[in-house]
Amino acid sequence: LASYESKRHLADGSGVARVSPFLRFGQLSARYCHATLVAADAKHVSKTFARRIVWRDLAYWQLHHFPRLPEVPLRAHYAGMRWSNDAAEHDDLAAATAMDVTTTAPEDHTPLRRWREGLTGYPLVDAGMRELRSSGWMQQSVRMVCAAFLTEYLNIHWVHGALWFHENLVDADLAINSMMWQNAGKSGIDQWNFTMSPSSSHQDPTGAYVRQWVPEVARLPNKYVHAPWSAPPATLATAGVVLGMNNGAGLGTYPLRVIVDLASAKAENAAAIVDAKVAAGRQRNDANGYDIIDLPPGSAEGCGTTIRIFTVEKYRTPHGVASANGRDGGGDGDASTDGATRKKARHGGGGRGGGRGGGRGGGGL
Repeated sequence: LASYESKRHLADGSGVARVSPFLRFGQLSARYCHATLVAADAKHVSKTFARRIVWRDLAYWQLHHFPRLPEVPLRAHYAGMRWSNDAAEHDDLAAATAMDVTTTAPEDHTPLRRWREGLTGYPLVDAGMRELRSSGWMQQSVRMVCAAFLTEYLNIHWVHGALWFHENLVDADLAINSMMWQNAGKSGIDQWNFTMSPSSSHQDPTGAYVRQWVPEVARLPNKYVHAPWSAPPATLATAGVVLGMNNGAGLGTYPLRVIVDLASAKAENAAAIVDAKVAAGRQRNDANGYDIIDLPPGSAEGCGTTIRIFTVEKYRTPHGVASANGRDGGGDGDASTDGATRKKARHGGGGRGGGRGGGRGGGGL
């Protein structure tokens, strides 16, 4: 536990215990694990490890009281949120599972298929998705990078990601997987209020993880191995990298990026969330713009039938004010206020808020 806090983010999994499959299938008792952690005073050694055992039960609580958690937004008013049409194949998992990824031409495929196959053009994302397909496991931070890439940058419905992870993870747990993907899609109880860059070297500072799973870029220097598109032509040539697998001449070695303008894509995703909240009106937005959800009977004591839940600042729409462009016929709020809210969403404004990322759960522990 002593090194868990400082190394748990590493993509190669060297800093984690890899006990999640054993917890999932009962070879390791969660109660025994918790008792051992308490005896070791783990919360003062690694507060995150100790907390993730508890998050597992939070996921089970959610699935028990919200049985449609794997497919229906817990924030029910997010059901109308617009997503990319590129995922309209709505998951023929049998065909995807049987697909021979070594013979595909990725730039002819939908973004969803490229994400599944680990051919997005972003080496860290591709490494994670290939490891998942090959081994059935992926370190927690890499899971979050891949999930954020699908939902925030490709703007593909989180259900597609949840289905693929559940199909491939050796520690697949319906409750944890659903909670994690709901939060990645911003419809869960604990919206992610952090950014996971698909080209950061933070999780893989030496590049060894990417080089293991994406050998096409293995000869690139550390400076470019997570972002080969930024390498000078001479550096690419020396490393034997030709970007654009379906480049007409058939000489490409690694795909072009499935999406280039990440900032605009992220802003559009944020704006789609704001629009869904505006459409819900006062019934689902309190005076400060926090989401309001219905509570199933018996799910929480002393909370009544509805509760306000944490909402990332840039998504807050006080009283669900009307859309600034008035395409929905206006509403009962001040349109200029909503314009400011949408502007904040599009430019990534807002503080970190109070969320703790509880939806990370026990997967990849």
